[in-house]
Amino acid sequence: MTFSIVTPDLAIDLGTANTLIAMKGKGIALNEPSIVAFDRNTKKIVALGHAAREMLGRTHQDIRTIRPMKDGVIADFEIAEGMLREFIKKINAGWLPARRIVISVPSGVTEVEKRAVRDSAEHAGAKEVHLIAEPMAAAIGIGLDVDAPVGNMVVNIGGGTTEFAVIAMSGIVSSSSLV
Repeated sequence: MTFSIVTPDLAIDLGTANTLIAMKGKGIALNEPSIVAFDRNTKKIVALGHAAREMLGRTHQDIRTIRPMKDGVIADFEIAEGMLREFIKKINAGWLPARRIVISVPSGVTEVEKRAVRDSAEHAGAKEVHLIAEPMAAAIGIGLDVDAPVGNMVVNIGGGTTEFAVIAMSGIVSSSSLV
């Protein structure tokens, strides 16, 4: 067993339907439904991901099961933060939290929504948080030359939103989102 003081960088797709977390050098480390079951009285998380999905419609009155993301953005800040923290803990066997995290966000989100995502990641333990528009992350992920002076259209189909974007010269030239 090797011990490393360096914590891995993470990339997170905090989606309406599923959350994916990729770890630098390892690929996708987590792919779970963005669902949380929590105690209504204490707001303590009881289950999340696959376990919470199994609980849908099968809990007593004190347990509530929700999707804290709606249309690609945080709908319940406190629960989303807890979900993010628990997902990061689940993949991070070390005792140090991830230092740097990149999180994809829909291209049309407001500054308030961006702040909510950034705050959630910081409260989950991230030291450095970078946000990237989902179409740009998708383009980079499939290997498009986003620096080229040529327009490339990217369609990102998610559980809550579908985004269309034309990318050229390291930026989004035009984008649209369907909810």
